[in-house]
Amino acid sequence: MTTMWLVLGAVGLVTVGTVGWVAWRDRARTEGTEDRVAGQSARVRQHRYEAERHLSQGETIHRGQEHH
Repeated sequence: MTTMWLVLGAVGLVTVGTVGWVAWRDRARTEGTEDRVAGQSARVRQHRYEAERHLSQGETIHRGQEHH
């Protein structure tokens, strides 16, 4: 029974240590220049898409309405 508790304790310590190390490593990671450029590019494409979609929806509504 003692051996089982020792094994479970060792597994628990390794698990906690691994989770702690991964959390520390991810927090210490810095954002690279490529990541910033890629994020900015994605935001620009998203805004352009939303603007084009908004414009096309507005034209569709105006075409369907009668002008008096």
